[in-house]
Amino acid sequence: MQTSPSRRRRKAIAVQVILLVAAFAAGWYSPAWIKFNFTKNAVIGHSTAAKTPAAKLTEAQADLAKILRTSAGNNRERDLLDLASRLDAKTLQSLIANLTKQSITGENEKNISILLARLVELNPSAALASLKSLHAPYTRMKFAVTAFDAWSAKDPQAALAAVSQLPADDLRYMSRKQALMSLIDQDPSAALAALRNQTSEQMSEFMYKDVFSEWANHDPSLAAVAALKLPPSYAQDQALQGVAAAWAEQDSAGALSWANALPAGQQKSDAIHSVILAMSEQDPNSAADEIMQIPNNPNRDSLIFDVATNWAQTDSAGLLTWADKNLTGGEFDRAAQIALTQMGQTDPVAATAALAQIPDPNVISQVAPELAMDLAGQNVQAAMQWVQSLSTDNMTVRNSAFSNVLKIWTNDDPAGAASYIQQNLATDPSFSTIVTQVVNTWGNSNPQAALAWAQDLPPGNAQSSALVAAITTIAKSDPQTAWSDIQQLSGRNVGQAQVNVIAAWANQQPAQAAAALQNLPQDSNLNTATADVAKSWLSQDPPAATQWIGTLPQGSARDSAVTQLISSIGNNDPAVAFNWATSLGNETTRNTQVVKLAGQWSSINPAAAAAAAQNALSNLPGLTPAQQTSLQKVVDKAPAP
Repeated sequence: MQTSPSRRRRKAIAVQVILLVAAFAAGWYSPAWIKFNFTKNAVIGHSTAAKTPAAKLTEAQADLAKILRTSAGNNRERDLLDLASRLDAKTLQSLIANLTKQSITGENEKNISILLARLVELNPSAALASLKSLHAPYTRMKFAVTAFDAWSAKDPQAALAAVSQLPADDLRYMSRKQALMSLIDQDPSAALAALRNQTSEQMSEFMYKDVFSEWANHDPSLAAVAALKLPPSYAQDQALQGVAAAWAEQDSAGALSWANALPAGQQKSDAIHSVILAMSEQDPNSAADEIMQIPNNPNRDSLIFDVATNWAQTDSAGLLTWADKNLTGGEFDRAAQIALTQMGQTDPVAATAALAQIPDPNVISQVAPELAMDLAGQNVQAAMQWVQSLSTDNMTVRNSAFSNVLKIWTNDDPAGAASYIQQNLATDPSFSTIVTQVVNTWGNSNPQAALAWAQDLPPGNAQSSALVAAITTIAKSDPQTAWSDIQQLSGRNVGQAQVNVIAAWANQQPAQAAAALQNLPQDSNLNTATADVAKSWLSQDPPAATQWIGTLPQGSARDSAVTQLISSIGNNDPAVAFNWATSLGNETTRNTQVVKLAGQWSSINPAAAAAAAQNALSNLPGLTPAQQTSLQKVVDKAPAP
């Protein structure tokens, strides 16, 4: 009998449960815990002859308290195993009840599980009662894994019958699956009958894949015959996939021959997929070659991706060689990306060398930024040099690769990164982008040093961008100083710096930021800055902000502020917002806001909204036919006099 696949299946169940109870994954749990070897020689020995149950319990409680007080780690586990090995079921049940009243920590979970596993051996029904007494659902789930795996290994039929007594659906599902997995080892026909008797509410169809996989570990031919006898359904699909995957682990050629003999259709495609995917874990090259032998394969794309993913884990260079020989177009791109990405994690130098042999710009754009980061993890200067060698035909990819390297370098050593860039990349096409990123990161830890470095750069667009970034960073903590620093700037970047500083200033001192707006020319930057001030001020002091907006002169800047005010109050007070909307100078913006607010207002006060809508229809110029129709609907909703 082949036991290794069975053990893998049970480990898979344990992994599923641990994923469900991730908050409790303390690291100690493994499937080995469900097969305890209780030693005969107890560390704390007492004679139990002729003692009353009360005396036994008192003695056991004292022993347990001593173990918990004086033992730790492996010694505690050994001592608890020794203690549990000499206790009767009733005493164990009492100790478990006492432990569950304590705080459920990772250590306490382990203590309870040791005692619970022994109780399962002595009295499964008592263990079930202890399990049901637990209150925390995730904790209950974790202990159910221990209890039902032990019980299922001992008496799967009894464990399966007891599943319905469990208190939660998720508990019943996982425990039922464990019992069926154990029963399949003893009596496949009985397991299949039990599985088919489960109701749809018990989600039995999701168990078919694992149960039939377990069956196929022992007798794949018989499991395959049984799967094909199931009625056409999702459950049968799952069963066939389970047979295919398990059979392939033992005899990939036989499994593939069986899968190819299935009737044409989705089940056949899925079975072949499962076989080839299982093959790829042992012999990915052969699995990949099998893909190429399937004519008109609707799953080819997905198969290549799955097999390539498995193959790359063990031999990314082999995958790349095979892909270059057998694939073209998008298929090659995906396989090469998987291979190079995996290669970059272990040997980024080899990965970059391999990429140099691939002229396909799609592959380069997919993997170059990530390879740059991998290489930077080993040698940031080498990574910078490699990125500099990338073609300038795709500056987006090149800049992204530089960015990934700088994320590592500037976080650890911004001054070193800045010095290298100034000395080696001053003429690089990405220079402006690079220096801006350095300043942004450096400014978080030392904004004045970043500003000083930006000031030392050669005059030009790169320096202007770096200065804007440095001043913006300073503004986060000292907007007034940043506002003064703007005087160093000239050209088109001045306006952007002013907008950035005012936005940061408005978050701290909106009134002062509003005053600074007077220094901005009438352009789009003023509109943006005014909107930023209005938004921040409205969130901090709505009355003061509203009063300030009312003092603004007509124009696009005022419209920007009023739009922020409307956004702030429109849902709660559409009547006031409507009045503000009618004051907007831009005809398109005004009419759009008026129509929207009229509709909102109508749901609160249809009569008032109808009157306002009628007034807008009569007096507002520039309304589109659709807007006129919307306003007329508001008018028509007015209640009868």
